[in-house]
Amino acid sequence: MIRIVLASRSPRRRELLTRAGIRFRIMEPPEDVALPAGVSAELAVQLVARQKAVAVSKLVAAGTYVLSADTIVVGPGGPLGKPRTPEMAREMLNDLRGKRHTVLTGVCAMCTESEREALGVSRSAVKFCDFTDDALDMYVASGEPLDRAGAYAIQGGGSDFVEAVAGRIDTVIGLDVGLALRLLGEIGYPDPLPRTTDIMLTATRQRRPLAPLRTATRV
Repeated sequence: MIRIVLASRSPRRRELLTRAGIRFRIMEPPEDVALPAGVSAELAVQLVARQKAVAVSKLVAAGTYVLSADTIVVGPGGPLGKPRTPEMAREMLNDLRGKRHTVLTGVCAMCTESEREALGVSRSAVKFCDFTDDALDMYVASGEPLDRAGAYAIQGGGSDFVEAVAGRIDTVIGLDVGLALRLLGEIGYPDPLPRTTDIMLTATRQRRPLAPLRTATRV
């Protein structure tokens, strides 16, 4: 019996869990919801992840362990959201060009039988290079930035813009797998869980590390 349900529409999160050796099934949550107002970005991203888990937990059998996540990019002017048009994508990427920004991924684990739940957030910092207008035009024209947090995919063509990363790469992709496994353990997941390290990406250039950050905090 597969006890874990991933409440996600993201193929990137599915791939990360699969690569970690986790057996799970998929149930898509409702469409993305807006970040709650009046709270910090760290708390907001966890609350959105929890909303996804709660929605899916109502549709599965008792004893199911629901795992969900949400990711936001916080630029110089605040959270950026996901661009719906090429013009929005271009504006977001221009805001990040040559600067350092923060990526937050909130994770929720919930057991439908015991009503136990745990929340956590993982933080990584990303520094963009000062890419050219031509490079920006080509990337936007590729369509990849659309509906991506912060208008880029670090595991795709967006990696060409990345000069340095501090923290976990999987946080930037959309799921800190190590944090997710710890949260499952905290709510009493009974089966052995693998130990996981951050994934490796094929880099297009040698990237120097940024100043170290704490990669996972709890609220």
